[in-house]
Amino acid sequence: MKQKDIFLNYEANAWFERNQQDSSNRDFSKDDIVLAVHEISKLLEHKGKKVKVLEIGCGEGGRLNHMKDVINCSVYGIDPSDQAVHHCMSNDISAKVGTADNLPYENNLFDVLIFGFCLYLCDREDLFRITMEADRVLKAEGWLIIKDFYEECPISNEYHHTSGVRSYKMDYKSLFTWHPNYTCYQNKIYHHEDQNFTDQSNEWVATSVIRKISCNV
Repeated sequence: MKQKDIFLNYEANAWFERNQQDSSNRDFSKDDIVLAVHEISKLLEHKGKKVKVLEIGCGEGGRLNHMKDVINCSVYGIDPSDQAVHHCMSNDISAKVGTADNLPYENNLFDVLIFGFCLYLCDREDLFRITMEADRVLKAEGWLIIKDFYEECPISNEYHHTSGVRSYKMDYKSLFTWHPNYTCYQNKIYHHEDQNFTDQSNEWVATSVIRKISCNV
């Protein structure tokens, strides 16, 4: 069974139940993804536009809920957990059940697309499809924000919550930056718990802010 199906069938709901309380109590005021979206929104506001944001792997929607309260943006979420999606919708967040390889949205819809700790659990054979779907729904002058486990050379470990699932670490920005339409504007590597610099490579997390500029723009 593919990892995608395991999460759609039961593990995504199990993750939601394990983490709901901690996620609900999280302070997003200094969250690096939120801060990046805030900077992007200021750029677009100068053009008279309201930012449209999609978070893939949105969980209970805490980050999206915070952004819609403090940033001039419209927020959308997608998650394999139907419980998480129901929780999002109860907070007036437009959310759908789904996975990154098949986004139920029209072309060129979003100004910002967020991968917030979800790519490390995606099936490796789906990465090309995931990249293609992200490019499809992102506007020609859009932004990508990726936060995930980082390794210079791809590695995998057993996902300790569920047997038969692997956790993958790599440089996830490279899924996009190989293409001439995508440029990395910012990349920070840090310890996954305290966000300080560290030489412990097994603790590395990276947040990457990537700009899409299509050749015909």
